[in-house]
Amino acid sequence: MRHSDVTLDNCLKCSDCNSVCPVMTAHPAYPGPKHLGPELEKFRREGLPCDSDWLEYCLGCERCDVACPNQVNVAELIIEAKGRHRKPFMRKLRDLLLARPALLGMGLSILPQLTDRILAMGLTKRLMSLTTGIAAERSFPAYHRPSLHRYRSGKAGAERVMFYLGCSMRYNEQSLGQACFDLLGKSGVEVEVSKAGCCGYPALANGDITEARRRVRTNLDELYKAVEQGVKIVTACTSCGQMLKSGFTSQLGDDPALAAKARQVEESVYDLGEYLMGLAEQGRLNTQFAPSTHGVLAYHSPCHQGTQGLNRPWYHLLRLVPGLQVQDLNAGCCGMAGTFGFKQEKYEVSMKVGSRLFQAIEQASPELALSECPTCRMQMTHGSGVPSRHPAELLLEAYGEKDHRTA
Repeated sequence: MRHSDVTLDNCLKCSDCNSVCPVMTAHPAYPGPKHLGPELEKFRREGLPCDSDWLEYCLGCERCDVACPNQVNVAELIIEAKGRHRKPFMRKLRDLLLARPALLGMGLSILPQLTDRILAMGLTKRLMSLTTGIAAERSFPAYHRPSLHRYRSGKAGAERVMFYLGCSMRYNEQSLGQACFDLLGKSGVEVEVSKAGCCGYPALANGDITEARRRVRTNLDELYKAVEQGVKIVTACTSCGQMLKSGFTSQLGDDPALAAKARQVEESVYDLGEYLMGLAEQGRLNTQFAPSTHGVLAYHSPCHQGTQGLNRPWYHLLRLVPGLQVQDLNAGCCGMAGTFGFKQEKYEVSMKVGSRLFQAIEQASPELALSECPTCRMQMTHGSGVPSRHPAELLLEAYGEKDHRTA
């Protein structure tokens, strides 16, 4: 039985979920998570017609779940309703592709330099906007041929971890992946890259429940092998981490045997910052950091970090570096929400949601903006003009390492 089946009647209509919803402040007509989730779910279960295009405007930030005093899985209810939502043909086709970033990555990384040039052309952007509804204002990340999937550190350390790449690191940010591996190696941790593919969260966000469950089942078999050996699973993407920590059981709850395996996997998953903070608390983190030569840095905590119950581990890790000035922006959701901000009809809402963050960055006047989430970084740079990076790269540089992007 799914958790949402148990908690639906616990909704007290207190509107705490609405009070933390980023879209409600950006789009006055948006009915909010209370209405789209538990209120409409009661009608949906009676078979009454209540499909709504507003379902597509849910960011999937899951702040509503954290805010609910009665543990109603509001976001899960909305996600399941998204899976039954009817869309126009072209929008459905677009969302089907966006739900499969690994498929897109494999195709676009065959000839990455040609791909990047074509995607950067104004004509290409206008055509995609007119035909598929991809926002012409957006720039795409650079693609690279996968090079990290067979990585394993050569020297055995005191502990071995299984590193989960995620689609962005696999196809767009290999230098970041190498930085994460080297960062773990600085504290004597042996790294092996997992063969698991896309976590399935993009599929959930785009209403493709079937694809999400297929990805979950495939990844569960692969990740469970590591768990059986007592190996921890580490990822540096907060959205991947959110899916690996809680999405498996929510999608496999109908099968008790798979759900039991999923819980074991979820209990073994760590965000990279969370894992390094654990090493620090045990006195095992290498803290031989050189004094920083950077100016002020601005840190943004992604929504899916908070939903994991993490207390900004990267912010605290960076403060261990002598002289490094890090300002915690604490400015809410960036508004990008993975593929949400790429959609033409949602672009304006995406930017309005992120406006508070953009203003905070402008006021901080930082040298760099930092965040764990790849699409948060894209949005921060797009909305503020300030270059953005993953905190892992800055922490590795504090050991005296070169920038992996230029080395």
